[in-house]
Amino acid sequence: MSTAILVAFTVALVMSLYALDSAGTDSWARFGASAVVPFVFLLITAAWARSGLRLALVLPVGLLLLALERVAILPFYLDSSVIADWNARVLEAAAMANIALFDSGVVIVWSIARRRSAATWLGVIPAAGVLSLGTWAIYFHQPDFGADLTSGGTLPLGYHVGVVTFEIAFVLAAILILWACDGIGLATRKPRAAGAPAAAASVEDHRATQLYRTQAHQIDQRETERYPVSPPPLAQPPRRPDDPSFRTTQIRRPGDEQR
Repeated sequence: MSTAILVAFTVALVMSLYALDSAGTDSWARFGASAVVPFVFLLITAAWARSGLRLALVLPVGLLLLALERVAILPFYLDSSVIADWNARVLEAAAMANIALFDSGVVIVWSIARRRSAATWLGVIPAAGVLSLGTWAIYFHQPDFGADLTSGGTLPLGYHVGVVTFEIAFVLAAILILWACDGIGLATRKPRAAGAPAAAASVEDHRATQLYRTQAHQIDQRETERYPVSPPPLAQPPRRPDDPSFRTTQIRRPGDEQR
């Protein structure tokens, strides 16, 4: 299921970028439409959260990151006359912030919704390093994938496939790092939750056994009244020891010696 969601998200990104590039819509329509796929991804991931608390946390965090990503990319949808006097460093920082917020937003939303142990957060630093490397590589060294970026026309589908795949590769690497840390946390976790139901079941079985034994040894008073229980036989006197000398030994009384 996780793989299916990520694959569907990647395909939807490719198709949405290609459709917006081919339609030739105005800048504001592109600005709004380009946020549809990330928003749907947020809703699907939140719906697949492991608990209600995760759901309540994923939605506001995801919406905040999506809003910041929209703010970062906003200058590139403004009229060229508005940003003509802007410093190139500002536009560069805005572009890199857009990449970092988009990629980290996917990883953060996914991790909050799907993590299973606290050990996941041990991978935050290496995952952040991968995302930082990806931001730098995407902005400065992204290949053109055989497309002529100076023509001004509609870019081919292969270009959008390459761009999205190149970016998602860093996102997937960060998710796998967190997933590996999550797996380590699960492997080292003590099975306390699994032992509690078994102990409770054994206690219930013991109680049922004791109740059965108690009921089995109880005497039904109705049966006792109908069929009176005969008293036990009288105790027999102990038998004399089987010693021949006992039978042949004479019992002497006082005065027998005088006779």
